[in-house]
Amino acid sequence: MATVNLYERISPETIRQLQEQVARFNENRNARNGYYAISIATPYRKYYGLWRVFPEGHPPVFLRTLSNQFTEAVQKAIDLLEYSKVALTWLDNSFFMPYYGNTYDILSFGKYHGKHLAEVYYVDPNYVLWLANKFDPEKKQLKQLVELAKDFALIHSELTPPRKRVYSSSSRFVAKVGEKLEHLSVKIVTARLQVNTYKPDFYIDQFVTAIDQANCRYSFVVKATHRSQTPKALSCYSLKMTPGKTVTILSCKVLEHYESHGIQYTRLGYLKFDPKEF
Repeated sequence: MATVNLYERISPETIRQLQEQVARFNENRNARNGYYAISIATPYRKYYGLWRVFPEGHPPVFLRTLSNQFTEAVQKAIDLLEYSKVALTWLDNSFFMPYYGNTYDILSFGKYHGKHLAEVYYVDPNYVLWLANKFDPEKKQLKQLVELAKDFALIHSELTPPRKRVYSSSSRFVAKVGEKLEHLSVKIVTARLQVNTYKPDFYIDQFVTAIDQANCRYSFVVKATHRSQTPKALSCYSLKMTPGKTVTILSCKVLEHYESHGIQYTRLGYLKFDPKEF
């Protein structure tokens, strides 16, 4: 851990404990592509800050202030970096002095006009991700802003916990494409309503996912056969697909096999249901 001069009075024993705490945190983390660093407070800058330091030639990025107490700042940094695989250290504030006062990180447009990008990321990270991935700049200064937004997008990926799968992946494809299935009993998982824009008035189709007793998953569309009074409700003549309800498909055809989020689905078409169930 780097040796720095602290403006705050902290005992050598406390410093040793903080060094050990950060060393434990850095186990199984690395600094191959840079690291996170706590900037040390000074009499003129009394707050400790958190920065992302990149390899040489790429300016560091300021994320946020942490605290005016070193012990609390270290703990906050560790909490923020819980899911990161990047190492943490601390550096004297003189390392960051050349990067104070830059203005290219200030937004000159939009709802966050006049705000620093770090401030925007703190309250609305999705807006910064939009700048990084969707915004097409024309001015040179805005191109610098987009490059900085891309740095924040990388930081966001490092700080965000990994996604957990909601469903089991034990589903498998059923039959072969083109084959006919008969007397298939499935339980409705979701049923999303959508207006058929190719028809006049309000014809509401149902986009359905379902599951059978073997945990195999299916998707199919139940087309509207009658007009609805509003775009938000089915016709009273429609076969309503209610989540949680078990229905029998008398016959259908396998149209496609596909995978989504690691789950295998069988898409069905040409469906005939048992009208007694509705």
